Amino acid sequence: GSGAYCINAAKAHPHITAVVLDLPPVVEVAREFIAANGVSDQVEAQACDFTKDPFPGGADVAIMASNQSLYGGDFIREVLRKAFAALEPGGEMHFIGHLLNAERTGPAETATWALDQAIKRGTGHAHSVADIRRYFEDAGFTEIQDGDFLPNMLEWVRGVKPA
Repeated sequence: GSGAYCINAAKAHPHITAVVLDLPPVVEVAREFIAANGVSDQVEAQACDFTKDPFPGGADVAIMASNQSLYGGDFIREVLRKAFAALEPGGEMHFIGHLLNAERTGPAETATWALDQAIKRGTGHAHSVADIRRYFEDAGFTEIQDGDFLPNMLEWVRGVKPA
């Protein structure tokens, strides 16, 4: 995406480096945002089709944000397996997105988002927090936690690659 998470992390923590992975046209825009925010020495953007390409290794933290409703569970499991392989032992995976509650009854924003994706793209799926936690477990993550990222809109799930 735009690199917003990496840009803000770099501004808050001048000792870190980050890599934004996305499709080539998006990478060009991310590079503009990165430069405009003065963090080009810390943040880079690389072309990567995460549906096909491996992830670069040696990461301490990986983030997947706001696109999971485009994909089914098998695909997300594969992305989490690739992230797990790319992380150093003790590294963390953070998953941020529109997720249904355990009862799959809401929030309404999430259900509407997933329905829109299903209608427009034909692959949309409304994942619940429990679904994503299970996908994390399937990939090998431990110490799995979840909570609100933006209340009633975005949820957060985190897992750790065992040391």
